[in-house]
Amino acid sequence: MIANRKTFEFAYNLNIFFRYSNTRSRYEIAPPRGLIARALPLVFLTILSSFGFAFLPQCLHAQQHDSLTAIADTLVANNINGEPVEELNGHMQFRQGSLYGSADRAIQYLKTRRTELIGHVEIHQDTLSLYAPHVLYNDSTGIGHADGNVRLFDRDNELTAHEGDYDVQNQVARFHGHVTMTQGKTTSLSDDLTYYRSTETSILTGNAEIKSDSGSLVADTITHVRALDETTAKGNVLLSNDSLRLNSDWFYNSGSLGQMLARGHVSVEDVKNKTTIFGDTMARFAATKYTIVPRHPLLLYVDSSQVRDSTGKMVTTFDTMFVRADTMKVWQGDSSRFVAIDSVRMYRSNFSLIGGRLVYDQVHDIMTVFHSPRQRVWNDSTEIDADSIAMLMKEHHVNRVFAVGHAFATDPLAEFPNSGRINQLEGETMMLIVMRDTARQLYDMSSALSIYFLINNGKPDGVNRASGDTIRMDLKNKQVSRLAIISGTEGEYFPERFVGDRAAAFRLTAYERHTNLRPRREEFVMPWELPAMGTPIASPPPPTTKEETPTKPNPTTEQPQPKEHHGAERR
Repeated sequence: MIANRKTFEFAYNLNIFFRYSNTRSRYEIAPPRGLIARALPLVFLTILSSFGFAFLPQCLHAQQHDSLTAIADTLVANNINGEPVEELNGHMQFRQGSLYGSADRAIQYLKTRRTELIGHVEIHQDTLSLYAPHVLYNDSTGIGHADGNVRLFDRDNELTAHEGDYDVQNQVARFHGHVTMTQGKTTSLSDDLTYYRSTETSILTGNAEIKSDSGSLVADTITHVRALDETTAKGNVLLSNDSLRLNSDWFYNSGSLGQMLARGHVSVEDVKNKTTIFGDTMARFAATKYTIVPRHPLLLYVDSSQVRDSTGKMVTTFDTMFVRADTMKVWQGDSSRFVAIDSVRMYRSNFSLIGGRLVYDQVHDIMTVFHSPRQRVWNDSTEIDADSIAMLMKEHHVNRVFAVGHAFATDPLAEFPNSGRINQLEGETMMLIVMRDTARQLYDMSSALSIYFLINNGKPDGVNRASGDTIRMDLKNKQVSRLAIISGTEGEYFPERFVGDRAAAFRLTAYERHTNLRPRREEFVMPWELPAMGTPIASPPPPTTKEETPTKPNPTTEQPQPKEHHGAERR
């Protein structure tokens, strides 16, 4: 039936009046609410004023005091599947206050209280526009639905999705299927998006990603609460920008509190410094530029350098430094420094150490180790033990090692391994000079004592025991090649006939060597691969070589008698 000048009672108990025009059907719908105004304005007009983007304006309610005018080519009373309907066909347009829109046609289901807009649906209010091929609103459930590639625009903000729903009563919007939000240079992608207007909370699920000029955040699920400026990401989290890359199972960031938290398989890579910290938990505080990683963290530093191979060709080589401790702390900025606390162990191809606490001052390139009864450093076969150790770095490589407080250095004689022939140096302060990761010279600079085993024509040739103000050991091919006493020389020489198989008896009083404590590469595993908390971490197995076990002189062993001193050097 084609409508004429008569009155209909639509669903929702609204009295609707219309006037007929000779050219097109024009309908004027009186307050309190109109057909189209009730059908969709709340569906998508409040969606996503969140996620830090301030995406859309506040809820644009239906204009309760403005009449709605709808224009169509025809108004037809019809029946669809046994339900009475009224159809507005052909170039349907509507307006109510600042709200207006259009569609190819509209259908009002009188019994089930549904309104359907079909074909090239457009809804506009102020700067906001919604486009969809199909829109359906159910007044019984208070849920509006748009499908067939939905597009939503507000100024420079844009949202697209395959379909979307809005629950008027609970004020919840849901978009599904390749959801994309763009505001300026920031874009978010997800399979689904849910927005809770009452709490201004957005939830991106399924391949969720946020991208901008400053970086990106990727996760299985991303939740943002605009009112609190809080973002939470769960599952396969990856945060990346120009300065860092963070991976974790769970991530939280509060802009208002300046806090960043992560847990579960955490890794934080400092792109500039080429360092990565692994841990089970991480916390960062923006105000103090302070980061803490507790529970057995692991730090990796990957270094690369250009060297010539056997053919003279320049090739790139890589060397990784590992640091493990109970806790790690990092400060950035003008006082940039790294601190490893308790049970510190560091390993590099030819350099390693253990100690109580390690502090790396990145501004001055100085690394100190202390806070343990004894700190221990190994470079090649040389071991140095002291109360505290400081290292001057150069381009992340050790350049100088200072051992302070009851320092003791040992280096076994490579030509006669497991013979107990170990060169020793004892003093209050020592300095090891390192060039290109290789020890070159060792200075004992205070109250120096030494034991130095000699070789002549490839055969053992006794031992020198000497003291002086300063003693210098020259190292070549990772072995002691020369010992020199610079001043205050005193000493004695024991010929080989007094040494023989008793080389282990020639020890300084403070002798100590602990090669069994030296860190090894295989112990530096990811924190989540370590035993559970409360289970002690297995110590490295003891060495099988004789000389690696700490040895003290046996007081019952017959001591050779001193002989006339033959000098500090014997070649």
